[in-house]
Amino acid sequence: MINLWYEESYWSHSGGRVSGPEKVVKGTIDALKEEGIDFCINRDDFTHNFLLQYQHEIAHKKHEQLEHESCLIGPQVWPFDNYGNFLKENTDFYKKIITPSNWVKDLFTNKLGFPSEKVAVWAAPIKIPEVVDDVSIDCLIYYKNRPLEHLEKVKSFLSTKGLTFNELRYGSYSQDEFKNNLSKARFCIIIDSTESQGIAIQEMMSLGKPLLVWDVKLWDYMGQDYIVPSTSVPYWSEHCGEKFYSFNEMEFTFDKFYDKIDTYDSKRLFDEELSYNVSVKKLLSLFGE
Repeated sequence: MINLWYEESYWSHSGGRVSGPEKVVKGTIDALKEEGIDFCINRDDFTHNFLLQYQHEIAHKKHEQLEHESCLIGPQVWPFDNYGNFLKENTDFYKKIITPSNWVKDLFTNKLGFPSEKVAVWAAPIKIPEVVDDVSIDCLIYYKNRPLEHLEKVKSFLSTKGLTFNELRYGSYSQDEFKNNLSKARFCIIIDSTESQGIAIQEMMSLGKPLLVWDVKLWDYMGQDYIVPSTSVPYWSEHCGEKFYSFNEMEFTFDKFYDKIDTYDSKRLFDEELSYNVSVKKLLSLFGE
């Protein structure tokens, strides 16, 4: 049914890390298998084509060989390079561009001029980490692309509360370290920049961890002309935990969060929007199945 196209050479395997692009590919393959959907990899055997992930410099050549009207492209499209410009100017060349969340679709349509009907939102399926029930610390701090002083403030805050914690810094931990820390933590604090999907955070959700998020409001990576409202957690509900936007708000938000900590169930959002079954159904709907 689906021809999956991707370039494995794009992945990083250093230090036991698994990159976001690799998790997208592996999660999609696992989900298609579990849901019983026929697919092949880097072969043109079926009707539908899905350019899931690739090196941008060869994507155009790859795409020229495919059946355009059945082709989905994304979610790892960088719209500011030459290939992104080509896709904006040649919308008959594909069925849909896939973006991983609503704020990224906003960027494509409202700031970059992609036709709204040509841009879809699809969350890659999330594989639930294999952990053990070994809660022995209060908190896991997940830190990514934010000022170091934000991390230090949160660590100092938790210490004044007498709470124990471990920290993971993006780019410097292995998957085994990630799973071991998730096994031990009762709840998680997220100090992150904008996320297009937020796979690591959603893996925490898949385990039902209560989340306290020091959130952000804008994506400004490409300057003032392309600013759009954004967030660290593009998939979120009140069942996941609590959010705040400045350190001055942390104590009030934390007290509210900690008083209700046993009532949160982030797996509820995961089951509704990020599971294998839900993700595959949405993918097939984009093909018109």
